[in-house]
Amino acid sequence: MGSYGLGLAGSVVALAGDLLGPAPSTWPEVTVEWVPPLTDPPELGFFSSGESVLPLLSGGHASFDRKERLARFHKPHAADGHELAHPCLSAVGLVFARWDGRIALHAGAVVIDGVAWGVLGDREAGKSTTLAWLAQAGYAVLCDDLLVVDGTRAFAGPRTVDLRPQSAERLDDRERLVTVRRGERRRLLLSDTSPEAPLGGFVVLGVGDRLSVEPVPVAERMGALGGHLTLRQAGLPAAGLLALVELPMWRVKRSQAWGDLPRLLDRLVATVAA
Repeated sequence: MGSYGLGLAGSVVALAGDLLGPAPSTWPEVTVEWVPPLTDPPELGFFSSGESVLPLLSGGHASFDRKERLARFHKPHAADGHELAHPCLSAVGLVFARWDGRIALHAGAVVIDGVAWGVLGDREAGKSTTLAWLAQAGYAVLCDDLLVVDGTRAFAGPRTVDLRPQSAERLDDRERLVTVRRGERRRLLLSDTSPEAPLGGFVVLGVGDRLSVEPVPVAERMGALGGHLTLRQAGLPAAGLLALVELPMWRVKRSQAWGDLPRLLDRLVATVAA
Protein backbone atom coordinates (compact mmCIF):
# COMPACT_ATOMS: atom_id res chain seq x y z
CA MET A 1 0.00 0.00 0.00
CA GLY A 2 1.08 3.56 -0.46
CA SER A 3 0.29 7.25 -0.29
CA TYR A 4 1.76 10.56 -1.52
CA GLY A 5 4.06 8.76 -3.96
CA LEU A 6 5.56 6.51 -1.27
CA GLY A 7 5.33 2.77 -0.73
CA LEU A 8 4.63 2.19 2.96
CA ALA A 9 6.18 -0.72 4.85
CA GLY A 10 5.74 -1.81 8.47
CA SER A 11 3.09 -3.79 10.33
CA VAL A 12 1.23 -0.68 11.52
CA VAL A 13 0.39 0.27 7.92
CA ALA A 14 -2.13 -2.58 7.74
CA LEU A 15 -4.36 -0.69 10.22
CA ALA A 16 -4.94 2.00 7.61
CA GLY A 17 -5.02 -0.41 4.67
CA ASP A 18 -8.64 0.29 3.72
CA LEU A 19 -7.85 4.01 3.57
CA LEU A 20 -4.82 3.66 1.29
CA GLY A 21 -4.32 2.77 -2.33
CA PRO A 22 -1.86 0.51 -4.12
CA ALA A 23 1.76 1.63 -4.46
CA PRO A 24 3.43 1.16 -7.85
CA SER A 25 6.81 -0.60 -7.69
CA THR A 26 8.49 2.61 -8.90
CA TRP A 27 7.58 4.50 -5.72
CA PRO A 28 10.36 4.79 -3.12
CA GLU A 29 9.63 3.00 0.14
CA VAL A 30 9.38 4.29 3.70
CA THR A 31 9.03 2.13 6.82
CA VAL A 32 6.46 3.40 9.32
CA GLU A 33 6.53 2.59 13.05
CA TRP A 34 4.26 3.51 15.97
CA VAL A 35 6.24 3.76 19.21
CA PRO A 36 5.83 5.19 22.76
CA PRO A 37 6.79 8.83 23.39
CA LEU A 38 10.39 9.60 24.29
CA THR A 39 11.05 10.56 27.92
CA ASP A 40 13.32 13.35 26.68
CA PRO A 41 11.83 14.45 23.35
CA PRO A 42 14.07 16.38 20.96
CA GLU A 43 13.44 19.90 19.76
CA LEU A 44 10.17 19.92 17.81
CA GLY A 45 9.99 21.59 14.45
CA PHE A 46 13.54 20.51 13.60
CA PHE A 47 14.32 19.76 9.95
CA SER A 48 17.70 19.10 8.33
CA SER A 49 19.08 17.34 5.29
CA GLY A 50 19.10 14.00 7.13
CA GLU A 51 16.73 14.14 10.09
CA SER A 52 13.46 15.76 11.08
CA VAL A 53 11.28 15.96 14.19
CA LEU A 54 7.81 17.47 13.83
CA PRO A 55 4.88 17.96 16.23
CA LEU A 56 1.64 16.25 15.23
CA LEU A 57 -1.79 17.85 15.10
CA SER A 58 -3.19 14.82 16.90
CA GLY A 59 -0.62 15.03 19.74
CA GLY A 60 2.83 13.53 20.18
CA HIS A 61 5.51 13.95 17.58
CA ALA A 62 7.10 12.21 14.61
CA SER A 63 10.77 11.61 13.87
CA PHE A 64 12.19 10.89 10.44
CA ASP A 65 15.48 9.42 9.22
CA ARG A 66 16.40 10.07 5.61
CA LYS A 67 19.16 7.46 5.29
CA GLU A 68 17.12 4.67 6.89
CA ARG A 69 13.91 5.78 5.11
CA LEU A 70 12.16 5.53 8.48
CA ALA A 71 9.20 7.40 10.00
CA ARG A 72 8.42 6.91 13.70
CA PHE A 73 5.27 8.20 15.37
CA HIS A 74 5.85 8.74 19.08
CA LYS A 75 2.36 8.47 20.55
CA PRO A 76 1.03 7.77 24.07
CA HIS A 77 -1.73 5.43 22.86
CA ALA A 78 -2.17 2.42 20.61
CA ALA A 79 -2.04 2.86 16.86
CA ASP A 80 -5.26 3.86 15.14
CA GLY A 81 -5.79 3.38 11.42
CA HIS A 82 -7.76 6.59 10.88
CA GLU A 83 -5.26 8.71 12.80
CA LEU A 84 -2.39 7.12 10.88
CA ALA A 85 -4.03 7.83 7.52
CA HIS A 86 -4.55 11.46 8.47
CA PRO A 87 -2.92 13.50 9.83
CA CYS A 88 0.09 11.23 10.49
CA LEU A 89 0.86 10.15 6.93
CA SER A 90 0.68 13.77 5.81
CA ALA A 91 3.83 14.35 7.84
CA VAL A 92 5.51 11.41 6.11
CA GLY A 93 4.47 12.72 2.72
CA LEU A 94 5.73 16.26 3.20
CA VAL A 95 9.06 15.34 4.81
CA PHE A 96 10.08 12.72 2.28
CA ALA A 97 8.79 14.84 -0.60
CA ARG A 98 11.29 17.47 0.49
CA TRP A 99 14.11 14.94 0.71
CA ASP A 100 13.19 13.20 -2.55
CA GLY A 101 13.19 16.42 -4.56
CA ARG A 102 9.43 16.63 -4.89
CA ILE A 103 7.10 19.50 -4.09
CA ALA A 104 4.50 19.24 -1.32
CA LEU A 105 1.66 21.75 -1.19
CA HIS A 106 -1.06 22.26 1.38
CA ALA A 107 -3.74 21.54 -1.21
CA GLY A 108 -6.14 18.96 -2.53
CA ALA A 109 -6.67 17.67 -6.05
CA VAL A 110 -9.48 16.29 -8.20
CA VAL A 111 -9.20 14.26 -11.40
CA ILE A 112 -11.31 15.48 -14.36
CA ASP A 113 -11.05 13.72 -17.72
CA GLY A 114 -7.95 11.87 -16.53
CA VAL A 115 -6.09 15.03 -15.47
CA ALA A 116 -5.45 16.15 -11.88
CA TRP A 117 -6.22 19.73 -10.87
CA GLY A 118 -4.76 21.12 -7.68
CA VAL A 119 -7.25 22.87 -5.39
CA LEU A 120 -5.70 25.60 -3.23
CA GLY A 121 -7.47 27.63 -0.58
CA ASP A 122 -6.77 29.54 2.60
CA ARG A 123 -8.54 28.65 5.82
CA GLU A 124 -12.34 28.89 5.49
CA ALA A 125 -12.11 29.01 1.68
CA GLY A 126 -14.07 25.75 1.42
CA LYS A 127 -11.37 23.50 -0.07
CA SER A 128 -12.40 20.26 1.64
CA THR A 129 -16.09 21.02 1.23
CA THR A 130 -15.61 21.58 -2.50
CA LEU A 131 -13.64 18.33 -2.84
CA ALA A 132 -16.30 16.39 -0.93
CA TRP A 133 -19.05 17.69 -3.21
CA LEU A 134 -16.96 16.81 -6.25
CA ALA A 135 -16.55 13.29 -4.87
CA GLN A 136 -20.28 13.06 -4.29
CA ALA A 137 -20.81 14.12 -7.91
CA GLY A 138 -18.69 11.19 -9.09
CA TYR A 139 -15.31 12.84 -9.64
CA ALA A 140 -12.18 11.12 -8.34
CA VAL A 141 -10.62 13.13 -5.52
CA LEU A 142 -6.88 12.47 -5.56
CA CYS A 143 -6.07 14.02 -2.19
CA ASP A 144 -7.55 16.35 0.40
CA ASP A 145 -4.96 18.14 2.51
CA LEU A 146 -1.53 17.45 0.97
CA LEU A 147 -0.65 17.45 -2.73
CA VAL A 148 2.72 15.92 -3.60
CA VAL A 149 4.00 16.35 -7.15
CA ASP A 150 7.09 15.12 -8.97
CA GLY A 151 7.59 17.21 -12.08
CA THR A 152 3.98 17.42 -13.21
CA ARG A 153 2.84 14.05 -11.82
CA ALA A 154 0.46 14.28 -8.88
CA PHE A 155 0.20 11.48 -6.31
CA ALA A 156 -2.88 10.17 -4.52
CA GLY A 157 -3.27 10.60 -0.79
CA PRO A 158 -5.33 8.54 1.68
CA ARG A 159 -8.89 7.93 0.53
CA THR A 160 -10.45 10.46 2.88
CA VAL A 161 -11.74 14.05 3.05
CA ASP A 162 -12.14 15.60 6.50
CA LEU A 163 -15.03 18.02 7.00
CA ARG A 164 -16.42 20.16 9.77
CA PRO A 165 -19.67 18.61 11.05
CA GLN A 166 -21.84 21.42 9.67
CA SER A 167 -20.36 20.93 6.19
CA ALA A 168 -20.77 17.16 6.34
CA GLU A 169 -24.47 17.52 7.16
CA ARG A 170 -24.99 19.13 3.76
CA LEU A 171 -23.86 16.02 1.90
CA ASP A 172 -26.37 13.56 0.50
CA ASP A 173 -23.96 10.63 0.74
CA ARG A 174 -23.80 10.28 4.54
CA GLU A 175 -23.31 6.50 4.57
CA ARG A 176 -19.63 7.02 3.81
CA LEU A 177 -19.10 9.44 6.73
CA VAL A 178 -17.34 8.49 9.97
CA THR A 179 -16.53 10.63 13.01
CA VAL A 180 -12.81 11.22 13.64
CA ARG A 181 -10.39 13.46 15.55
CA ARG A 182 -12.27 13.32 18.85
CA GLY A 183 -15.52 14.33 17.20
CA GLU A 184 -14.09 17.49 15.62
CA ARG A 185 -14.35 16.21 12.05
CA ARG A 186 -16.55 14.02 9.90
CA ARG A 187 -14.52 11.96 7.44
CA LEU A 188 -15.85 11.15 3.98
CA LEU A 189 -14.47 7.82 2.76
CA LEU A 190 -13.48 8.12 -0.89
CA SER A 191 -13.62 5.53 -3.63
CA ASP A 192 -10.38 4.13 -5.05
CA THR A 193 -8.53 6.08 -7.72
CA SER A 194 -5.35 5.81 -9.76
CA PRO A 195 -2.20 6.18 -7.65
CA GLU A 196 -1.01 9.10 -9.77
CA ALA A 197 -2.19 11.38 -12.56
CA PRO A 198 -0.76 14.13 -14.78
CA LEU A 199 -1.19 17.57 -13.25
CA GLY A 200 -3.06 19.98 -15.48
CA GLY A 201 -3.07 23.13 -13.36
CA PHE A 202 -4.57 24.74 -10.28
CA VAL A 203 -7.74 26.29 -8.93
CA VAL A 204 -7.43 28.86 -6.13
CA LEU A 205 -10.59 29.06 -4.05
CA GLY A 206 -11.69 32.25 -2.36
CA VAL A 207 -14.70 34.06 -0.93
CA GLY A 208 -16.39 36.92 -2.76
CA ASP A 209 -19.70 38.71 -3.13
CA ARG A 210 -20.59 36.67 -6.20
CA LEU A 211 -19.45 33.67 -8.19
CA SER A 212 -16.49 34.49 -10.41
CA VAL A 213 -13.80 32.60 -12.33
CA GLU A 214 -10.71 34.49 -13.49
CA PRO A 215 -7.32 33.34 -14.85
CA VAL A 216 -4.38 34.07 -12.56
CA PRO A 217 -1.63 36.00 -14.38
CA VAL A 218 1.72 34.22 -14.66
CA ALA A 219 3.37 36.92 -12.53
CA GLU A 220 1.06 36.05 -9.60
CA ARG A 221 1.22 32.26 -9.79
CA MET A 222 4.49 31.85 -7.89
CA GLY A 223 3.05 33.79 -4.97
CA ALA A 224 -0.11 31.70 -4.98
CA LEU A 225 1.86 28.46 -4.92
CA GLY A 226 4.50 29.69 -2.48
CA GLY A 227 1.86 30.52 0.11
CA HIS A 228 0.86 26.84 0.23
CA LEU A 229 4.31 25.23 0.29
CA THR A 230 5.12 22.99 3.24
CA LEU A 231 8.47 23.18 5.06
CA ARG A 232 9.16 26.56 3.50
CA GLN A 233 11.94 27.16 6.03
CA ALA A 234 14.04 24.53 4.23
CA GLY A 235 14.25 26.60 1.04
CA LEU A 236 12.21 26.56 -2.13
CA PRO A 237 12.63 23.87 -4.80
CA ALA A 238 12.82 26.58 -7.45
CA ALA A 239 13.21 24.41 -10.57
CA GLY A 240 10.16 22.32 -9.72
CA LEU A 241 8.10 25.37 -8.89
CA LEU A 242 8.89 26.99 -12.23
CA ALA A 243 7.39 23.96 -14.00
CA LEU A 244 4.21 24.39 -11.94
CA VAL A 245 4.02 28.13 -12.61
CA GLU A 246 3.73 27.36 -16.33
CA LEU A 247 0.51 25.41 -15.76
CA PRO A 248 -2.91 27.12 -16.02
CA MET A 249 -4.33 28.61 -12.83
CA TRP A 250 -7.75 30.10 -12.08
CA ARG A 251 -9.03 32.06 -9.11
CA VAL A 252 -12.55 30.91 -8.26
CA LYS A 253 -14.65 32.91 -5.78
CA ARG A 254 -18.11 32.35 -4.38
CA SER A 255 -20.20 33.65 -1.53
CA GLN A 256 -20.46 31.53 1.61
CA ALA A 257 -24.10 30.77 0.83
CA TRP A 258 -24.61 27.03 0.36
CA GLY A 259 -26.76 27.68 -2.69
CA ASP A 260 -23.67 28.91 -4.59
CA LEU A 261 -21.81 25.62 -4.21
CA PRO A 262 -23.50 23.63 -7.02
CA ARG A 263 -22.96 26.52 -9.44
CA LEU A 264 -19.34 26.74 -8.33
CA LEU A 265 -18.80 23.07 -9.13
CA ASP A 266 -20.37 23.45 -12.56
CA ARG A 267 -18.17 26.44 -13.41
CA LEU A 268 -15.05 24.80 -12.02
CA VAL A 269 -15.52 21.59 -13.99
CA ALA A 270 -16.42 23.43 -17.19
CA THR A 271 -13.40 25.71 -16.87
CA VAL A 272 -10.77 23.01 -16.40
CA ALA A 273 -12.39 20.69 -18.95
CA ALA A 274 -12.10 23.42 -21.56
